[in-house]
Amino acid sequence: SLVMTAARETVEAAYLLAGRPDAYHEDSIYYVTDEQFAYVSYLTGLMVREKPAACFYLGSFYAESLILAETGNAIGAIQVAGTAQPAQLPFFVAACDYTLIGEEFFAASAYLAKDPDQLGSLKGQDMGKLIVAALVLVGVGLSTLAQLDPLGDFAWWSEGLRDVFLHGGG
Repeated sequence: SLVMTAARETVEAAYLLAGRPDAYHEDSIYYVTDEQFAYVSYLTGLMVREKPAACFYLGSFYAESLILAETGNAIGAIQVAGTAQPAQLPFFVAACDYTLIGEEFFAASAYLAKDPDQLGSLKGQDMGKLIVAALVLVGVGLSTLAQLDPLGDFAWWSEGLRDVFLHGGG
């Protein structure tokens, strides 16, 4: 097929670029299946036969996450997993040595790629989180003072906050 030909040519070009054209073997690139559990069955069989020293699971995972992680655990491989799928995180945490959780996955990708746009985006998000956290702390402090203040010096804060939530600020 056209996709297989393109995949083989891409891998062959990578071997040539690395200066190791002798290490390229066309038969090492093959199509398994597009069915989820058939692919996982093939992969777990390969893992048991080959017994890799390390397994990296990065990306979007569904029901196959536990099967892959448990197989890697059973063969004694060091495992690193990363996904933004919240439902799959418990399986990776339980069976893998290291797990990148949620946005850590994207942060690691940006850090390793050293792409200025991605790094800038991460820094901007972190600054936004710091600002929101600071505003929440100030709000909690002022609300606490308004409730504890016997003289009513902070009553303006609690009344203004109540107006915002009850009437939309208007």
